[in-house]
Amino acid sequence: MQAIYALTIVLAIYAAGDLISYFSKARVPAAIAWAVIILAGLWTGILPSYTFEDSTISGFGMMAVTLMIVMLGTTIDTPELKRQIKTIIVCVAGVLLSTVLILVIGPHIINPQYAYVGSAVYAGGNAVILMMTSVLKPEGLTDVVGFFTILGTAQGFFGQPLCSYFLRRYAKRFLADPDNIARYASDENKENSGTHRRRPLQLPEKMDRIPVILMKVALVASLAAYLSGLTGGKIHAFVISIILGWICVETGFLKKGTMNSIESAGIITFLAACVLFGNYVGITPQMFLGYIIPIVVVMLLGIAGTAIAGIVIGKLCNMPVDLAIALGLTCTFGFPLTMIMTDNVCDAMARSKEEHTALYNVLLPKMLVAGFVTVTIVSVFIGSFVLAKFF
Repeated sequence: MQAIYALTIVLAIYAAGDLISYFSKARVPAAIAWAVIILAGLWTGILPSYTFEDSTISGFGMMAVTLMIVMLGTTIDTPELKRQIKTIIVCVAGVLLSTVLILVIGPHIINPQYAYVGSAVYAGGNAVILMMTSVLKPEGLTDVVGFFTILGTAQGFFGQPLCSYFLRRYAKRFLADPDNIARYASDENKENSGTHRRRPLQLPEKMDRIPVILMKVALVASLAAYLSGLTGGKIHAFVISIILGWICVETGFLKKGTMNSIESAGIITFLAACVLFGNYVGITPQMFLGYIIPIVVVMLLGIAGTAIAGIVIGKLCNMPVDLAIALGLTCTFGFPLTMIMTDNVCDAMARSKEEHTALYNVLLPKMLVAGFVTVTIVSVFIGSFVLAKFF
C-alpha cells in the first residue's frame, strides 16, 4: 500500500475517534473508539494489518512522544509541583492498595501467576510489560506472557471509560462555580503580568518564534535521550524529558505551557496517538476469549482498590472523591492518553473559551503527574518486586 493511502486511513481513524468522543461528550473516550474501530477493521479484514507500518509514521511518532513529554513538562512549574503532592499521595495509595488486593485475593480465583503479573500490569503500562517480557519469555512462560500482554491492551477498556466518567462528574461541579473560572482561566495572565524577571536562559522576545521553539524542544529531547543513554537506559528518556521540561521553564529556556504556544501541537498530538495504533495488530478474538475471566478478575480487584483509596485518601487530603478516583485510574492507561482524555473532557464539558482554559489548567497538571507517577515510576518498582518474589 502506498504511504499516502495508509496515512489517509490512519487519519480517518483518528478523526472518527475524536468525533465520537466529542459528540458523546467524552462518555466514549477517543482511545476506546480508536481501539474498537481498529480491532473491528483488523478482525473483519477491512483494515489491512500492514496499514500502520506502511503509513511510515510509527518511527517519527515515537520521537513526537518525546517532544510532547518535554512540552508537557513545561506545564508544571515549581508552585504546581508543590500543589500536586496530594495527587501523588492519592495515586500511590491507589496503586499500592490495588496491588495488595490482586496479590492477596487474585490467586484464590484465577491462575496465581496471572494474578502476580496482573498486579504489576494494572499498576502501569508498557515499561513494566517490557520488563516482565524480558524475564519471563526466556523461561518459556508463553501463556503468562500472552496474558499480561493482552491485559495491558484490554485494561484501558475498563479504566478509560471510568476515568472519563469521574472526570466529567468533577468537571460539572467545577464549572458550576464562577469563582473557579475567574481564578484558573486567568492564571497564565496573572503569572505573565507579574514581575518580569529575566531568567538566565531566556532569549530575546524577537527570537520567540515557532521554529525556534520547536528547535529548543528538540534539543531538550535529545539531551534527555543522551542522559538516558548514560544510565544504560535504567532511567527512561521520558522521565528525564519531563524533568528537563520543568527545568527549562525555571531557567527561561522554554515558556510555561509551550504546547499551547506552537501551531504544531495538533500534528504532534496525532503522531503520539498513532504510536498506540500499531499495538492492536496481531490481537485476535481467540486471544481475548481465553483470557477474559482472569482479565475481569484482575481489573475488578484493581478498580476496587483504586476506588477505596480514592474515597479514603481523597477525603483525608481534602480532594474531591471523583477527582481522586479518576487520578488513581490513570494507572490503567498512562501517557499520552492522560493528555488526550483531558482534551476530550475539556472539549465536551466547557461552554466557553474561559471555561475550557480554567478546566484544562486544573486537570492537565494533575493528570500528567498522576500518569507519570503510576505508570512510569511506581509500576516499575512493583514489577521488580513481583519478578523477584514470585518468579
